Amino acid sequence: MKIFISTDMEGIEGISSWNEMTTKEAWCVSLLKQELTYVIDTLLKGADIEEICICDSHSRGENLVFGSFGDPRVTHVKGYPRHSYMMEGLDETFDAVFLIGYHASIGTLNGGMDHSYSSSCIYRVRLNGQEVGEVEINAYFAGMFGVPIALVSGDDVLESQLKGFLDVPYVRTKEGLGRYTAKMYSPEKVKQNFETQVQAFLDGKHARQIKKLEGAVTLEVDLATTVITDAVAIVPGIKRTGGRTVQYVSDNYDDVFHMILTIAILGGKFAQYT
Repeated sequence: MKIFISTDMEGIEGISSWNEMTTKEAWCVSLLKQELTYVIDTLLKGADIEEICICDSHSRGENLVFGSFGDPRVTHVKGYPRHSYMMEGLDETFDAVFLIGYHASIGTLNGGMDHSYSSSCIYRVRLNGQEVGEVEINAYFAGMFGVPIALVSGDDVLESQLKGFLDVPYVRTKEGLGRYTAKMYSPEKVKQNFETQVQAFLDGKHARQIKKLEGAVTLEVDLATTVITDAVAIVPGIKRTGGRTVQYVSDNYDDVFHMILTIAILGGKFAQYT
């Protein structure tokens, strides 16, 4: 069995703000490693594992220390920029994708550190008219390879947001009370939740869901300011439909996914432009 784990940090236990990630970086990284250890240990004990690929995907993907898990079956994608960012290294040879430490989409009430691929320049992302966040965007990317999303972790707000989209094991690490406020669970409770839900995946208690968008996909992105939109609208294939909104249409979701990354990278350069 091959498992692909895409990691973020906003949904990790014990963390309530980006300020902590700056001022207490080593501590926050230790919490990420702790959660991954819960997952990896349970997988290695309960299944015949060929590879566990960890795609370190928060910020520049330089969070985890190389060689953190002490097992030759664990591989590690790190660094930035990279072609498929949070999903770099995924292909059709993997059996399942885990999304660890994820968060609610931008604008979600009480979602911890809510954003959608860029906290500085993107305000809303819609696919075929439906608002989406990083879980949905990445789930459709995995679906191109026929790989299901099999486990997600984050706060209770993300859990509620995903109802009706994914019915997979979910590990709730905390309860969102505001963008930078949360009710934290104890490490012991989070550990138990991870072990229970990873085991539920191994026991096949939930159907593995492959998410796909068929046919033409319309991407709409609302940007934070008009100057960001001025810059993003230069990209070939993008149509500007409003002061802060751009649109892109393609039959190929791979192109749509990478257009989201393009908008985030380019738009971020103009977030503080005056």
